[in-house]
Amino acid sequence: MNRYELIQSEWDGESTLRLVDREAQATAEVIPAVGLHLFRFDVRGEAYIAKPAGVAELREKSSRYGVPILFPPGRVKQAAFTFEGREYRLPKNREPDHAHGELREKPWKVVASGADAAGGAYVSAEFDLAEHPDMLAYYPHAACFRFTYRLKDGTLSLSGEIANRSGSTMPLSLGFHPYFAYASGEASRVKVAIPAAAEWPLSADGYAAGEPAPSALTAALREGAVLTELPNYPGGSQLLSMEPGPQTCELRYEARGTKLVFEMGEKFPIHVLFTAPWTDAVSLEPYTSIMNVFNEPYAPALSGAQGLAAGETFAFTWSIRITDLA
Repeated sequence: MNRYELIQSEWDGESTLRLVDREAQATAEVIPAVGLHLFRFDVRGEAYIAKPAGVAELREKSSRYGVPILFPPGRVKQAAFTFEGREYRLPKNREPDHAHGELREKPWKVVASGADAAGGAYVSAEFDLAEHPDMLAYYPHAACFRFTYRLKDGTLSLSGEIANRSGSTMPLSLGFHPYFAYASGEASRVKVAIPAAAEWPLSADGYAAGEPAPSALTAALREGAVLTELPNYPGGSQLLSMEPGPQTCELRYEARGTKLVFEMGEKFPIHVLFTAPWTDAVSLEPYTSIMNVFNEPYAPALSGAQGLAAGETFAFTWSIRITDLA
């Protein structure tokens, strides 16, 4: 029997692709029709991704489960911003603002999939804005997103490219919102460790309210903080600037005797730590920038504001693996 397998499956009538690594006892599952959502990652019988009750709930609340793809991440105040002298007006999908983009709920096109000893089990999918005139109307850049989920040697990775095929520089702000699950009653025995350099002060409505600075929270997160001791738990949200270079975060499941290691690469200098009040999950969210970035006054070196020039490509990789606690 082969170690890796790609299984075409179904969930509530929608096609899914299941990636299997038998030796690692790991299974991941994605649903291309709903934002290329990763909605399952199980290792040795334990669930590490929070899953909704069904596809209908995922469609209705696509930012609340699994691993939503956020473009842009967070909210855009009044659903509008200006970039390089051009005004962008986005759909007000969370009145009066825009929240988390539409890639998380639109169908993606599978362009490659398979399983073999060299590459593990994988699925590649694309979302081409040129094929979506409704989105081009408010974001006039023919950008093509090509993302690949791969399960190999027990590690689940996502590698992606965003190619700007338009004739002008496009505003770029990308993030992910993984909901890492824990069992009911397990939160007091889960620790989160993040290499956070500074914490952003937030306004009452959750936007950046000043430049970031080291804090008691960032010091605690570098050592490992218990989930139930995080500020404003449950439902707390913290905006953090990360240490320079490749980032590694950890969730230490003391009751399970395991550790989730989240290697985020170096393309995501901003991090949001969020504890979900509607499900047993905590989110460690890598962002290329703070939310509402193109409306904020902060220097790009702090905020992550950036553009992608015509003809250029933005590439990234992040990965998740489960190991035993030492």
